[in-house]
Amino acid sequence: MSRPQNAESQSIQHTNVVTGLSYDALVSAFERELGHLNPAVPKQLIERKAAWSEVEREIARIAGTHGLMIIAKTDLGSLASLSGREKRCSLYLVGNPVIANQIISIDLRGSFYVPFRVALYDGDQHEAVISYDRPSSFLAALGHPALSEIGEALDRKIDAVAAACAASPTAREGT
Repeated sequence: MSRPQNAESQSIQHTNVVTGLSYDALVSAFERELGHLNPAVPKQLIERKAAWSEVEREIARIAGTHGLMIIAKTDLGSLASLSGREKRCSLYLVGNPVIANQIISIDLRGSFYVPFRVALYDGDQHEAVISYDRPSSFLAALGHPALSEIGEALDRKIDAVAAACAASPTAREGT
């Protein structure tokens, strides 16, 4: 049995954005703000042994305005609600494979952090919340100065998504 070789404690900064939206309106706004990575796309690129420039173009097209996409979604609340009390929450894996490549080219341990997690949940007073760890803080845990700029750029991207969701007039109409 192998043992952990290094156990370190790092400070991760966390952001919670109370949106003022209903949970359903937040989910709609969030999913509208981000691209959606169809699992068939990377599979086809890999099977074709696509040139990296083609991968970059395809990912940029999918990522859209914010340069981020939903890679996976898990509706945690639906199953947990079977316990007898409704729980409205979802966990998303969000990222950009081209940016992830930049990170893991510097340090393969970055594959633990990208894509990163974003939770949406029904908060107090039924005002939905977007919750995420700041990419700059978890990438800083790897100890590479070159990752600071990438992490800060990812912070700005996910912050812009959260702000756009909270300000979404279309989403507010659904509340």
